[in-house]
Amino acid sequence: MTKLEISDNFTVDDIHKVREYNYEHTKNMSEEERSNYYKTQAETFLKSAGIVPTNRMN
Repeated sequence: MTKLEISDNFTVDDIHKVREYNYEHTKNMSEEERSNYYKTQAETFLKSAGIVPTNRMN
């Protein structure tokens, strides 16, 4: 899979790139695998942004 390249001025085209990238990456995953993938990606993003969730659903 190719690396996702996002412009410096995050645009609508970048949103389309992210959606397409995620679709291609997850299209053959089971529902459980997709859920774990998105959860892990979200946790990684929040950690890198220094955001600590205050209300977390399990």
